[in-house]
Amino acid sequence: MVRIGKKEYSIIINDGERVKILTEGDDDIVVREHVHKKKKMSRMNGIWDGLEIGVNNFLNYDNELNLPANGEFMDLKVPNSWGVNLNFAEKSFGLIGNYFGVVTGLGFEYNRYMLTNDVDVNEVDGFMTGVPLNIDLDKNRLSVCYLNVPLLAEIQLPITGESKRIHLSAGVIGGMRICSRQVQKYTIDGEKQKNKTKDSFNLRDFRYGFTARVGYGDFAFFANYYPQTLFAEGMGPDIFPVTVGIHLGGE
Repeated sequence: MVRIGKKEYSIIINDGERVKILTEGDDDIVVREHVHKKKKMSRMNGIWDGLEIGVNNFLNYDNELNLPANGEFMDLKVPNSWGVNLNFAEKSFGLIGNYFGVVTGLGFEYNRYMLTNDVDVNEVDGFMTGVPLNIDLDKNRLSVCYLNVPLLAEIQLPITGESKRIHLSAGVIGGMRICSRQVQKYTIDGEKQKNKTKDSFNLRDFRYGFTARVGYGDFAFFANYYPQTLFAEGMGPDIFPVTVGIHLGGE
């Protein structure tokens, strides 16, 4: 209580939120009223959902780009062999605020492998190989589609405020093959021709791989590596898919 002249003033502080000055016998006079509200932390938003575009290739058993002799039929025109991933669902769980957590979701993956050789990808004596053709192909493409589920650990480091962050993410991706086909285009007597073959090609129905990604805001670089062979165990050459590309979206 403070006395100024003939009036007494009471200063009341309510839990550090409101400050009031009251005069004896008069109505309350509010000099300052301020409510301090604790800012709610935004939820964690991972770097999975969005669009990804990458270049496909294969590694051999020694993690080199040279294909084994029985896998040379899968030699690629690398600039024309690319993958597109549409990651359409994401769920992020913050374990340390919104700076570290785990991320999962769903995604659709389309890979096309543009072959350099004029071959049919076919099974011979229980083993996938390239059966030579007697025509010159303009294009020879093997396409495979997967439905993917990731499990990632992610660290986010704010750089320019909470909304713009550096993302560091790594984990595993499980995939289920949902379709595969070979498309061949060629020309005979000036007429364009096309052959389409839908088949499993002894490709794995289920697979898992490792992924790593680093980015800022809604842009990132990613790399996927599958330690399992492209074809089912013992039914094709030991070649291991790898994709490197860019990620857009996710903020």
